[in-house]
Amino acid sequence: MSRKKTGFAMKNWGYLVLAAAVLLLFVREIGPQFAVAAFALSGFWLLFGVGTWCGAKVRAADGLCRNNSFGLLGGCHIRQHRWQRLKALLTFQKFRETCRGWFTGAPQQIATCSLVASAVGTLFGLVQIMLAVALA
Repeated sequence: MSRKKTGFAMKNWGYLVLAAAVLLLFVREIGPQFAVAAFALSGFWLLFGVGTWCGAKVRAADGLCRNNSFGLLGGCHIRQHRWQRLKALLTFQKFRETCRGWFTGAPQQIATCSLVASAVGTLFGLVQIMLAVALA
C-alpha cells in the first residue's frame, strides 16, 4: 500500500489563508472582522501546524534536533523535546534561545515572517474595527 500524497494546498493552507486575509483587509464591503478571523486562523496554524524542524537541544555535537515537528511552538515525536520546548517558552533566557531557533532554516524563516505578518494584520484589523465602532 502506498501512502496518500497530500497536495501543496493541503500542506500549506495556512499561507493561503494569510494571503486571503491580506486581500480581505482592503475590501470595504466585507469588513475587517473576516480579515481578523483569517489572520488569527493563519497565526494559529503557524504556531501549531506548519511543518518545521524540532530544534530542541540534544546531546550530539551539533546541539539541535533535526526531526520534523508541527508548528513553531511544537516539538517532534519525542515527548521530552515537546516538554523542553514548552518549558523554554516560560523562562526568559530559554525563550530567547527558542526564538533564535525560529530563524535557523528556510521553512522556519518563512513561518516566522508569516507569523509576524499575521500578528500585525490582526492588530491592524482590530484597530479598524475599533475605529468603525467609535465613528459609528
